[in-house]
Amino acid sequence: MTDALVEDDPGRIHPDDMAAILTALDAIDVSAKPVRTVAPDDPDDWTLCLHWLQHGPVSSDTEAALPGVLARIRDHYAVNGRTPPTRMDLHGPDGGELLTVEGGQSHPA
Repeated sequence: MTDALVEDDPGRIHPDDMAAILTALDAIDVSAKPVRTVAPDDPDDWTLCLHWLQHGPVSSDTEAALPGVLARIRDHYAVNGRTPPTRMDLHGPDGGELLTVEGGQSHPA
């Protein structure tokens, strides 16, 4: 069962980047798949957007692991000479923001 959808922005996410994103999420037992980008991003400060498909809050274990996921993704981008996302936003099934991950911390919306 898929837990989350990852917005795939072809201007920022190459196929190997998406593979790294999905692998980082899988490492914390979050099954994810790509979905077409919903909204254009700020050209200078881009956000990796995930859509949580489960109803209810994100588990505390998953929330605690997300800063490490973002760090792995940022490392992948740095190694490949591309601009990494500055943060990761997690949206609920209704489109509302559940939490933001940045600077090694997650912040509930």
